[in-house]
Amino acid sequence: MSRSTMTELIDLVRGMTDTAAGQYTAGTQSYWSTDHVQALLDRHRLDVMHEPLISIDKWVGGGTVQWLEYQSRHRNFEQTDGGTAVFEIENGVGTNVGTASYSADYPRGRVTFTSDQGGTAYYLTGRSYDLNATAADIWRQKAAHYAAAYDIRTDNHGLTRSQLMKQALEMADIYDQMGGPQTITLTRSDVMEAGAW
Repeated sequence: MSRSTMTELIDLVRGMTDTAAGQYTAGTQSYWSTDHVQALLDRHRLDVMHEPLISIDKWVGGGTVQWLEYQSRHRNFEQTDGGTAVFEIENGVGTNVGTASYSADYPRGRVTFTSDQGGTAYYLTGRSYDLNATAADIWRQKAAHYAAAYDIRTDNHGLTRSQLMKQALEMADIYDQMGGPQTITLTRSDVMEAGAW
């Protein structure tokens, strides 16, 4: 069942892929329900754990700096919704910062605090999604559906329906190219730090 915290991301993917609920039927499945889109988004989910946020200096005059905004390296986060803790901000001692203290721009991965934080370190835990990879997958699935379409010609009229598959595959290629490289940080558990004996 689709999560209410995914509504904005699902709508963005629908716009990228020209999908609507009940667009077509394959077997016994009617595509594209919110569950279908969310399932593909979940395939391209990155669980961000305690990522150090980058503080953004804001010069307010007279050599004074304010720290209101903090930026993640990731984008397109799942929203938090009441008790659903899928986007959390913690301070340096691991205390959760309440949502009353900040507003989140989930698509941009940016947090804006209601007051100056004085450069305090903050850490983000959340779920980030690769919309381009999701869109590419959907276009490939649509191409598979369009593979059954064939061209029709009568007298002076024609329907070149085979173009649908070609265009869907071209869109998949476009979104694959927009995705860019993915990087992760690996930590070796078999190597101890100096002085840890």
